[in-house]
Amino acid sequence: MFFTVLWRGVCQALGWFFGLFGYKRGDKFSKCVWRVFAVSASIITAFLALIFVTMFVEVIYKRYFQPHYCDDEYCLHSEYIKRDIYFHNTHDGKGYVYNKRTGEKLIRHIAWIAKPLGNDSLVCFSDGKKRGYFSKNTGKVIIEPQYDHAWVFSDGLASVEKDGQINFIDGTGKVVINCKLAYYQHMIGYVFHGGYCVVYGDKSEGYGLIDKTGKTVMPFEYSDIQPSTNAEMWVITKNGQSAALDKYLRTVIPLTKCSMDIGNKTINMTMPDHTIRKYDLQGELINDFYVKQVRMLEYEKDEVLYRDIKTKEVDECGETVETVKSESWHPMATAYLRAYEAGDGRYGLMSPDGRVVTMPLYVEIQAIANDRYLCTCNRDDKVVVNGKGEIVK
Repeated sequence: MFFTVLWRGVCQALGWFFGLFGYKRGDKFSKCVWRVFAVSASIITAFLALIFVTMFVEVIYKRYFQPHYCDDEYCLHSEYIKRDIYFHNTHDGKGYVYNKRTGEKLIRHIAWIAKPLGNDSLVCFSDGKKRGYFSKNTGKVIIEPQYDHAWVFSDGLASVEKDGQINFIDGTGKVVINCKLAYYQHMIGYVFHGGYCVVYGDKSEGYGLIDKTGKTVMPFEYSDIQPSTNAEMWVITKNGQSAALDKYLRTVIPLTKCSMDIGNKTINMTMPDHTIRKYDLQGELINDFYVKQVRMLEYEKDEVLYRDIKTKEVDECGETVETVKSESWHPMATAYLRAYEAGDGRYGLMSPDGRVVTMPLYVEIQAIANDRYLCTCNRDDKVVVNGKGEIVK
């Protein structure tokens, strides 16, 4: 009823306004004026609606997505955790968890935090002496600081060290895996990836894998074990050889003398001769010779060019004195072969049509003539190589 009466009042006011100019509702001109008014009103309404939507999106972005910049003068930086929850790190190492919306300091005297992986919700933090966990959703302490060392939650579990022993706890702090393994200080992190966790044997046998029940699924005999970025594959290293395993620990590429890196779509291997090979994630060879870049090589020609450089200076008497200095230089030319980069920062020579002339044996290559190249084998040893890749003695 309110809007009906309001609309009628607006219409009567407009009718009175247009009536002042002698417009009648029934004539063509009056209808045209009303149409123009209706279109203008629609445009204005749409514009106001757009402004409202823009303001609403801006509020949502600032509240949930935009980094929060702390106005606390003692705060080094403000780190977003979730929703209105932020961690404020201070100069004296006594940071705090802060609710931006309510202004409440939820946890005080925090030295640092480490966020969980995946869908886990407990954040690891340190009070400077012991480590515990708080909820990233509420900012409330769930597990009081009591551990000498503690790692982030992943796959629903977190590893903690107490009295020199490694155990795994759930979100309530209950020990669910008692490994009975001594803490190894050189471990980067006892964290589960894809259902498995890398651990180190008590008797220094090497690295191995356990599952979420604590069962050893890979013996402690490897010098290194690393998951891929998405935890879908594993790289294991033993006696200078590396192998690729899938997420079920099945062999994709057997132990091979190389350095190995797993990308999102390929397995990259740098061989002992510094060549780069690529395999797909099923272990099928894509190409056995990749290069990172190719560059042209320039050298100084034997020809010497000269030019005079005129300069003007003011002497002690205030008079301008012109001097002429001669300068000489060797013009540059491009050598026939190109230098290509392979693995381990090593370089080789190739022809302009892409034919490999030398393997990637050198740490640096310089052209000294059209078909002569100074190649550095290591820091001090250099050899001269011709256009056929042969060492010139």
